[in-house]
Amino acid sequence: MIKRRAAAARSSAGLGRGPLDAGLLDRILDDGAARAAGVRHAVLLSQDGTTLSASRGLSRRDAAHLAEVASGFHGLARSAGRRGRPARVRGTMVEMESGTLFVAAVGDGACLVVLSAAGADSAAAAGETARLVERVGAYLRALG
Repeated sequence: MIKRRAAAARSSAGLGRGPLDAGLLDRILDDGAARAAGVRHAVLLSQDGTTLSASRGLSRRDAAHLAEVASGFHGLARSAGRRGRPARVRGTMVEMESGTLFVAAVGDGACLVVLSAAGADSAAAAGETARLVERVGAYLRALG
């Protein structure tokens, strides 16, 4: 189980005006990971790659690594989106032998990463990722 970061670290991520309730975010991510068959983990991260919250079953080190990878992928996608007709990047999907990694923007200052297991239904995992983005986004908007 991941040790939760202090509220000061969360507020330094530039998300909203109020302190984040790590317990509530953890429960939202746990619920999303449990609801969709094949979803292994979910992590909420700030735009700079700092882990804000993680679903049950991830060590602090693994959550930080997943957040760093997701931040890199999302940054590359944002960069690619600036070419041609600039558009806001909503999400990135990476298929691997071991599963699928979904990275989705949650407002302006955060991303959500969902990792599904190999052989899991990608459409179901993508749908759960979208539901989590809505739930977490609503929470973050309520803070700001």
